[in-house]
Amino acid sequence: AAAAADEGPAREEQRPIQPSFTKSLCRESHWKCLLLSLLMYGCLGAVAWCHVTTVTRLTFSSAYQGNSLMYHDSPCSNGYVYIPLAFLLMLYAVYLVECWHCQARHELQHRVDVSSVRERVGRMQQATPCIWWKAISYHYVRRTRQVTRYRNGDAYTTTQVYHERVNTHVAEAEFDYARCGVRDVSKTLVGLEGAPATRLRFTKCFSFASVEAENAYLCQRARFFAENEGLDDYMEAREGMHLKNVDFREFMVAFPDPARPPWYACSSAFWAAALLTLSWPLRVLAEYRTAYAHYHVEKLFGLEGPGSASSAGGGLSPSDELLPPLTHRLPRVNTVDSTELEWHIRSNQQLVPSYSEAVLMDLAGLGTRCGGASGGYAPSCRYGGVGGPGAAGG
Repeated sequence: AAAAADEGPAREEQRPIQPSFTKSLCRESHWKCLLLSLLMYGCLGAVAWCHVTTVTRLTFSSAYQGNSLMYHDSPCSNGYVYIPLAFLLMLYAVYLVECWHCQARHELQHRVDVSSVRERVGRMQQATPCIWWKAISYHYVRRTRQVTRYRNGDAYTTTQVYHERVNTHVAEAEFDYARCGVRDVSKTLVGLEGAPATRLRFTKCFSFASVEAENAYLCQRARFFAENEGLDDYMEAREGMHLKNVDFREFMVAFPDPARPPWYACSSAFWAAALLTLSWPLRVLAEYRTAYAHYHVEKLFGLEGPGSASSAGGGLSPSDELLPPLTHRLPRVNTVDSTELEWHIRSNQQLVPSYSEAVLMDLAGLGTRCGGASGGYAPSCRYGGVGGPGAAGG
């Protein structure tokens, strides 16, 4: 029972999705290969038509004393058959180049076995998250340079004016969640052995279990960017999350045995089909037989449930008992370089209490929970922080 309590609540299971035939066509249509194949088939059809079809020709020759001669001949006997043949050779060369690019992309994919995927997922679930912010202050400097231009074969030199960006200050900080707490709420990835191949995509995201945790995040974030906002003419804001001590890869392909992949995933089968102009059907078959899984590594900030700080302390405080219960998490995905994101964060009012709830709230107790959302961001941040009035966001 103690071990079960340490493991926490049971995780939800996520299985790879086996797409239908129509969905596999929509996911990866390979339209370039299909178009080239159809054009080559059209050229082959034209050449075959020239060899099969015959037309009746009528000629007049002086050798036959002015009599007409009627005979049957191919419609492409005058050299017209070389026109579709030339197009066929050019299209075939472009087709092979496209197949080489496709095979090169497949070779660059990170191929792993199922056990390695489980181990990687376990490391990402146990990894410590780090939500970082980065502010780059910069301005533009007007510069000139001499360029040589050509007009009517004559060279002449002109002065070109351009603007160069100059970075003057770079600051970084991290979200301090020591008082809020964090735990992993990612799903358990199962069923990888059921498919011959599984294409995986990993993304990182985070959410909040309480309004207090989100307020602490918004306060630290707003104070950091407000501190660096007026240092220069412009400021570039970046935001993201990474997992410490984890080599994160977004895409990979999992096989039960990477040394012996399915026959349609072998390079020999691919090039044999490519030489026979059957690469597109083979790609459709490979997409149809490949399962897909989009796995989210989600970190939840703010303790909730039996493991929360209030429960560990022996019950809720009077101010906590008056707070409305939470019915859902407040999700936030990893985002970078978005001005619209800043506007959405500052105008986030999804959980606005009613008038009766606001009257019953203890604002002083609410402000001191989870590290104090009304204060500056915590000094344990790697780059520290300076608080100021009116910097809190929300």
